[in-house]
Amino acid sequence: MSDIPSLAGALEKALADAAGGDGRKVAPVSFTLDYGAGGDSSGAAVSARVDRATRSLIFVHGEAVLADGRRAASASGVFRVRET
Repeated sequence: MSDIPSLAGALEKALADAAGGDGRKVAPVSFTLDYGAGGDSSGAAVSARVDRATRSLIFVHGEAVLADGRRAASASGVFRVRET
């Protein structure tokens, strides 16, 4: 279980990077993580994409996939666009 915080952290960072990918500064509003297959997640491939964006909120989804193709976790989040 020692790799769980790093998996969650990697997904949270990937979602934040995707939300702020166009240069906007964002702040997290919510983050939901659903665990899937167990195993060594140290080499998991993490990806994220923006599902929808409004003027003030960005909705994102991501997943971590193990080397054997099984989904280790999926995550969704909402980020608020910060005023600059």
